[in-house]
Amino acid sequence: MSQPCQYSTLAVTAPLRFDYWKEVVCHHCLDADSKLLAQSDFDGALEVHSMGVLDICTLSAPLHYWERSAQHLRSDPNDDLWLGFTRSGYGELEQADRRTKLTADDLFLYDASQPFRFSFGGTDNHLVRIPRQLLSQRLPGIADCTAVVLDDRRPGVIPLREMLRQAASMPLGFQNTGVSSRYSSTLLDLLVVSLELQDLKQTHDELDLYGRIMNYIRQYLTEADLSLERIAQAHHVSTRTVTRAFARHQKSPVAEIWKARLLASRDAIERGQVRSISQAALDFGFSDFSHFSHAFRKAFGIAPHTLLRRE
Repeated sequence: MSQPCQYSTLAVTAPLRFDYWKEVVCHHCLDADSKLLAQSDFDGALEVHSMGVLDICTLSAPLHYWERSAQHLRSDPNDDLWLGFTRSGYGELEQADRRTKLTADDLFLYDASQPFRFSFGGTDNHLVRIPRQLLSQRLPGIADCTAVVLDDRRPGVIPLREMLRQAASMPLGFQNTGVSSRYSSTLLDLLVVSLELQDLKQTHDELDLYGRIMNYIRQYLTEADLSLERIAQAHHVSTRTVTRAFARHQKSPVAEIWKARLLASRDAIERGQVRSISQAALDFGFSDFSHFSHAFRKAFGIAPHTLLRRE
């Protein structure tokens, strides 16, 4: 195992830090465009070390995104697969017409041979480079596993996460080449088992269900009886299935209905489409006016009556 390489943007002056960050990350990971998403001084740290056949990158930085386009695929051809672990981070990954929200402790895959957009921030985000043949030979359908958070209710995911945590946290503990090689092989074996035991059909069905339900919520937003039970009945699934589909996006159906109603009521007030706060409340499914006003103030930091147009 080689000595870890360490980089910090504090090594350069503030105006040059993000450019420096892009250079070192592209050098050790993949060629891609990058842009800051957080309005703050950029302070990033990167550590890279190898373990057997794997390269482990640990990144800590404010929220920013990477986009690998068809142009990058031509200029920097690469077919490695990457295992991501947002240990204390967050973000979003888009690839192959799939989009998934990332929160702390999520495990996910993405494919260097296909375009992707990947935003992340926070500390201790681990990205593991895996030579493609090590997975594709054992999992021919590996392309269907990208941009999906591994379900840790399925066997293998929790111990995989812990093995990766230890591999990233104690690089100097794996100086012995034989130990490092065996550990990386075991980690790969566990990843393959975890992927084999994922219910990808259910995952993809739930992602599709989420989109259909969000359209349904927008369509019937003004109806007071819009509820979790009604949504489940309309889509011929159980309330538990609806809740699970939203949980993949770190959301709940009831909270999304609430949020959508508040946003729509604010829009109606600002456009002058309602003449009173009570009308705004009733038009968007709220029967308790004081509760509506309290929720509106909590969501937007202002009272709804302050937005009413005066004749």
